[in-house]
Amino acid sequence: MAKDLTKSSHDRQNILNNRYALQQAEQHLSLGGVEFEGDTVFTKSQVMELYEVSDSTIEKYLVSHAEELKANGYKLLKGKKLR
Repeated sequence: MAKDLTKSSHDRQNILNNRYALQQAEQHLSLGGVEFEGDTVFTKSQVMELYEVSDSTIEKYLVSHAEELKANGYKLLKGKKLR
C-alpha cells in the first residue's frame, strides 16, 4: 500500500531518516541543487521551478510547516553565508 506523504509527517520523516532512500531518490530524480558546506541546498527559485509552485505557496508552507522543515535541515541563508 502506497503512503500519502502529503498527509503524514510520520511517513515523511521515515523517508528522510533513510539515507539510502534519499540517495536513490536524488540519483533517480536528478533534483539538482547546489553544494554548500557539504550539503545540497536549493534556492527558493529552484524549489518554485522544481515543484511548479508560486513564491506565495512556498511562503505559506514555510509558515505552516516551519517546525518540520527546520527539524529536517531548512535554513535561511543570508549575509556572509549567502554570498
